[in-house]
Amino acid sequence: MSSTDFDTIVIGAGVSGLSCAAHLAKAGKRVIVFEQSKKPGGYCCSYTRKKLIFDPGAHWILDGPGFNSLLDSLNTEPIEFIQLPSVYRILGPTRYVDVNFADRELFVKSMRKSFPHVKDAALTRLIDIANTVKQEMDEMPTDSLELLSLWGKVNSGFTLLLKARNMMKYSKLNLQDFLKDLFPGDEYKDLRAALHIAPGEETTAIALLVFLAFGMAKSAWGPKGGAQKISDALASAVKKNGGKIVYSKKVVKIDVDDKRINGVTLDDKTKYTAKTVVAAIDAKQLYNKLLKIDNFPKKFKQKIDETPFASSWFSVSIVTDLNPADYDFDGTDVLFINTNDIVEAGIPNNPEKNAFVAKFNSLHDESFKLEGAKEEHHSIHLVSPATFDYKNYWKAGKKLNRGDKYIKFKKDYAKKLVKRMEERIPNLGKHIVNMDISTPLTYHRYTLNHHGSGLGWSDMILWKQRIKFVKGLFHAGMWSFPGPMVEPSIESGKNAAILVLKQLKD
Repeated sequence: MSSTDFDTIVIGAGVSGLSCAAHLAKAGKRVIVFEQSKKPGGYCCSYTRKKLIFDPGAHWILDGPGFNSLLDSLNTEPIEFIQLPSVYRILGPTRYVDVNFADRELFVKSMRKSFPHVKDAALTRLIDIANTVKQEMDEMPTDSLELLSLWGKVNSGFTLLLKARNMMKYSKLNLQDFLKDLFPGDEYKDLRAALHIAPGEETTAIALLVFLAFGMAKSAWGPKGGAQKISDALASAVKKNGGKIVYSKKVVKIDVDDKRINGVTLDDKTKYTAKTVVAAIDAKQLYNKLLKIDNFPKKFKQKIDETPFASSWFSVSIVTDLNPADYDFDGTDVLFINTNDIVEAGIPNNPEKNAFVAKFNSLHDESFKLEGAKEEHHSIHLVSPATFDYKNYWKAGKKLNRGDKYIKFKKDYAKKLVKRMEERIPNLGKHIVNMDISTPLTYHRYTLNHHGSGLGWSDMILWKQRIKFVKGLFHAGMWSFPGPMVEPSIESGKNAAILVLKQLKD
């Protein structure tokens, strides 16, 4: 058996690729993962500045104990989590509201404290609708349709029709219209703005309802020491079960012979062979760059090209000698919305007006400070919606030349975001010890996600994982079923492993 021959090759060491490889390795399959970066994780990672840890993307999950149960099933040691009683706060134009608690009453108290004029009937109706939607979601089949028998698929379809009426209804209802119906009139403008968790004109009511329902039903769990701990644990699971991971190696082509997987070609022209390939990468890269086959299905290709994808972010990682706790911050993520015009708040590339998130991880987890970090230093991570092609690709041009123009432009942009933060932490700009800036170009470079997209498809389309027109090719991650975020991506990797095992058995 050649050292370059495997049962399965996994492209990408994000959480979905690692999950897939770990499950395949545990099943006794010869599996290898290729990752173009120097470490695992993708958007579920961490980095340090001045011995403070920053999480550029995901930084908490909904079920810490469940993740550790998964690690146990993969013969891997658990990681430590911190249960977060409150992980999200919306700071509106005049008031704030905490919307993610593991207790309905805490949410109600927060709403009444911030908005004393809110009517009990309207608030009760909001919570009841959210709980109804959650009940429907709890009754939905959780397995991928691709893993079900014919009867399972039929039963799943009936379940969706009979028990998902509210989910379907509020998935189509505009969030602005929903909130205006519950809280009509100018006196509730600030309340509606505070509850618009995803500023923008196209957001539907289901986004808020799901957020509220799960926020009041579950706690969030932050991995102690940063999101990288999650990815490192999954990487460990791959290796402990006999799988291999190769870093700093980029797959440039998926090799296909007569519409069957033959393996992959790396950037150093080395070829690896396998009967199956799992692409745990973004769909645009998979279908437009790596998969070079004749007779590519035209309708499928057209669908890939025309389906909108989620935009990226601009972020500023700040090390400061000011303590955010002195300004009433407590480690809870805060969404800042300084306008009642939620359409304006959702427009990207506008640091002076659009909504942005501030994260204060060093406040809720002391381990975000490494040994040797100065005690008076704290982290603030600002994240604002932005697009890849803004202002001629951030002054880098189509060739993405990150020279002096690019550097100056992103610094000026960052200053505007810092100035917004100074409305809550005066003179922050004069107390910055270190500042690291990331544009969508940065996220694209490190993850290879199309235009740095952080959430895959913008419309939450659940693409199938088995690629029918190439035998032995599978897709995993946030661009396929069951969707974005850490836990669904891990589940996607597990589903892909089950599909691969069926393929190898046949």
